[in-house]
Amino acid sequence: MSDQIVFNPIGFVRTRFDSRKGVPSQGQVAQESLGTIEMKEEFVKGIEGISPGDQITVVFNFHQSEGYDLSIVPCQGTEATGVFNTRSPDRPNGVGITVVTVSHVEGRRIDFAGADMIDGTPIIDMKPYLRKPMAIGLK
Repeated sequence: MSDQIVFNPIGFVRTRFDSRKGVPSQGQVAQESLGTIEMKEEFVKGIEGISPGDQITVVFNFHQSEGYDLSIVPCQGTEATGVFNTRSPDRPNGVGITVVTVSHVEGRRIDFAGADMIDGTPIIDMKPYLRKPMAIGLK
């Protein structure tokens, strides 16, 4: 078993945020915060079918985080809690997720509302957001 996992970006986010200061803590509560995903050319075919109005879950890397503490006081809290009980970007693996609303798709660009990432954030994956879980035949 390997102790290492390697991800390669499929694209990068463009936003107005050049540092962590002022970035919304969660995209779904910041629909006025706009961004664009610029896909790497070799992955453009993978965005076929994504349309304006769709909600997608974006998986990304907290590329500007350095280090972490397992117990922290959240930005809107007063008592320490475990890092896995927060949305802190300072985590052992630096993986973030957010749900965004697509506003426009053209070429290798996906414009969206609900940006809570810093400009240049590497995108690891995207998936359709399902409001109602699908039954998959579990026995």
